[in-house]
Amino acid sequence: MAGDDSGYVRSTLAVVSALEAVVLRSFGPNGGMVLFTRDTGEVLLTRHGQRILKSLHLDNPIARMVVDCIQAHCTWTADGSKSFLLLLGSLLRGIHAHSKSCREMSNARARQLANQLLRLCHDGLEDVVMRRVAPCVSSLYSSSYHGDTLTGLVSGYMAGRVGIGQADVLTPIICQFYQKWNAGRGMAEPIRFIHSHFPLLHSTVLGLPIGRSCVQEGLLLDCDWTVFFDRKSEEPIRVMAFGGDVFAEDEDVSVFENYVYDSHASVRRLCVCLEELGVCVLLSPVKCPDLLLQWARQKQLCVAECVDPPLLDLLCHLSQSRAAPVGRVATVTSVNRVVLGGHRWAQVGVTPPHTPHPPGDHVLHPHTLLLCAPGPGPLDQCVNACQGVFTMLRSVCEDEHTLTALKQPRNSHTDQSEETPLNPVQSHPSTDESESTLPVLTPPSDQWHKLLCSGHFVPVGGVFEVLLHHFLLSSDWVAEPQVRCLLAEAVQSVPRTLYSHKPRLFLQFQASLLDMLRCGPSHKPWSDGLESVSCKLQLLNSVLQCVCKLLSVDRVLHTRSLANTHSHTTEKSHHEDDED
Repeated sequence: MAGDDSGYVRSTLAVVSALEAVVLRSFGPNGGMVLFTRDTGEVLLTRHGQRILKSLHLDNPIARMVVDCIQAHCTWTADGSKSFLLLLGSLLRGIHAHSKSCREMSNARARQLANQLLRLCHDGLEDVVMRRVAPCVSSLYSSSYHGDTLTGLVSGYMAGRVGIGQADVLTPIICQFYQKWNAGRGMAEPIRFIHSHFPLLHSTVLGLPIGRSCVQEGLLLDCDWTVFFDRKSEEPIRVMAFGGDVFAEDEDVSVFENYVYDSHASVRRLCVCLEELGVCVLLSPVKCPDLLLQWARQKQLCVAECVDPPLLDLLCHLSQSRAAPVGRVATVTSVNRVVLGGHRWAQVGVTPPHTPHPPGDHVLHPHTLLLCAPGPGPLDQCVNACQGVFTMLRSVCEDEHTLTALKQPRNSHTDQSEETPLNPVQSHPSTDESESTLPVLTPPSDQWHKLLCSGHFVPVGGVFEVLLHHFLLSSDWVAEPQVRCLLAEAVQSVPRTLYSHKPRLFLQFQASLLDMLRCGPSHKPWSDGLESVSCKLQLLNSVLQCVCKLLSVDRVLHTRSLANTHSHTTEKSHHEDDED
């Protein structure tokens, strides 16, 4: 693409519109599924925006650039892939319409508008969102919102990923999973831990309805017990976690503690060591010798083989294990067998040790999320959605301190180091200096509701976009009115798409919301779903950066790799030889 500036902007808009048309059918809580078929007969049924875009075989460099920008945004928030394309397409249409008046310099004008939009985002958009939109949301909805704040946040996220019906089933399970990990201690630390270790903290069952999903106490190992005895003792149970090389065999000779012994003598020494330590459960990442299994049956020990090493390390970390001559010794509360849908897991109950913890120290109560689905497509969609929930919650927790600082007046001389950071334990000011350093524990639900009252969350359904559209047009900024109108119209495209089936409902919704701005709060029962203001602000920032990145391209050059060039030259030479 060279020479024709308007052609480049038009072709870029055509590519974005094509991607937008693919995901538009699955947008919103009432959206449908997208069905992909392959030559092998494999079928993929999903409504997850990222999965849809990843499943497309894109050769166009502009399309691949757009998908890369969406992927970079969703890595942090795990949200907004479909809204990203809607906003991007609307902005490009507005830029193309404004730049057509400059026929000879259309591309330069488009680039200028993109740079002005990005400058507006950096200079004033955060102020409008946090000083206009957030206080308005707090005054309008904090008193009239009915329902648990955390449940509404999870429900609003899940409704756009798996549909309303599945969201109603998975939302209470996810909230229960978080609350059991939290155990009334705090807010952010369990979210960070679950987000970092989610692949090890969930198990899947194929062939069962989604309603059979549940939360299991402790950790579910990815294997069944090789030797199992029901232990119902109230005393703590000692577990020996072996290393991967403890049973390394080479010609009937075992390597143990860096010395070479006869295999039977090595196992006997190991059994004596285990009996001295009082071990009742053996966990091994590899197969155990038959002699050890026979001894375990005689002593009524539980044995699990081929345990995933990362899961074994996590178990030792949570139970605060100590080193032993043959591995690591941990203490657990229970060992059981979980059977569901023909699948069997070894369950190990892990409870934090009953030792005094300093103020502010976080005690986690491990649990495992067991997800069921009738097919591989819905199961993969449920796993991605549940993992995305904790990615979104993690971003909310990380951004809370930043958003609180943004809402402070610009002329405030408050020391930033003295501001209360986001902490699972909230602290309250005290007149006594000796007590001011001791945090006061508050229930997690109160902390989430506190974020709702401070304007960090907004009801789903286009409330944020309508309010931002209103304040963009009514704010007196240094930015040009044309640029503000361009961003305001693009933001308005999201609620219009949500109400595209009944445009009259959108006009009524917009009018009622603007009436509330003039007349004051209403006791109207709003939607139970919530969404994060920080994620919305991050979405706008990512979209405007993508617009600048797309319109900064002057020319697209298609090159061939050296292998293809050599192959083409060889074929040409053979063709000439045949002609001779």
